[in-house]
Amino acid sequence: MNVEVDLVAFISLLSVCICFLLLTTIWIQIGSMDVKQAVGGQPASESKPKPEMWVVMEKEGAISVQLRNSPTKIMKTYGRSKIEGTEGKPNLEEMAKYLVQLKGEFSEISIALIRPAEKTPFEDIIQLMDLFKQEGIEDLGVTPL
Repeated sequence: MNVEVDLVAFISLLSVCICFLLLTTIWIQIGSMDVKQAVGGQPASESKPKPEMWVVMEKEGAISVQLRNSPTKIMKTYGRSKIEGTEGKPNLEEMAKYLVQLKGEFSEISIALIRPAEKTPFEDIIQLMDLFKQEGIEDLGVTPL
């Protein structure tokens, strides 16, 4: 009545499971994106509103930009702008030039809210967000339709 339990198969299964769990935790770290809420996270008692850039991505690839809470001089020059798209895609080169000019004259702007059109491809939104990050606009948000 002496029965031995074969633990070799059980230990092999456990080692495979541990390797799988270790690999998946690495994938979770790589796949994360650090995003924080640009508007609504500050207390109501904050007295001075921060300058904001509202960006509307239209169906034809055009990008409309509107500045809010900015000085009057900047509002006259850059207040409302429209950058036409090329072949239904946003013209990111023109948008980059616009951002360089804007940040050259008005470096305080750090909030951009993007409102995509209904059929805007996700990759276009991400490319626009990358462009804002490159130009130093750190607080980004995507507004619902």
